[in-house]
Amino acid sequence: MQPRPSMELNDAQWRSVEPLFREIRTSGPRRGRPAHCSRAVFEAILWVLSTGSVWSKLPERYPDFRTCHRRFKMWFDAGLVQQAMEQLYGEEGVSMCAAMSARMQPWRAPAGRKAPRFPVAFTLRWPVART
Repeated sequence: MQPRPSMELNDAQWRSVEPLFREIRTSGPRRGRPAHCSRAVFEAILWVLSTGSVWSKLPERYPDFRTCHRRFKMWFDAGLVQQAMEQLYGEEGVSMCAAMSARMQPWRAPAGRKAPRFPVAFTLRWPVART
């Protein structure tokens, strides 16, 4: 039996899903702010999935809710959250992702604006099946 989903990961759990969340960066100098730790962002995602709360109610121990929500959308569209939840929690993790998917609203362009040409998640290169 898989353990019940919790809001914090132990080190063994994180090591099992960490390869999914390694982002590919282009060569060259990095610009902007340093990225938040993927583990902290994924634990924030677990908090939202476990509690069913809204992103803006995220506790202060996690990164900013806008950062966590943005990464959640990218990772969810790429299928990484679903893979990690299934790997960690089995069927219960899959059902939590399905419940979140039902809560998500499709993006609609405001009146008079066009929708973006390409969704954000398709412009990223995720190492989903690397060996």
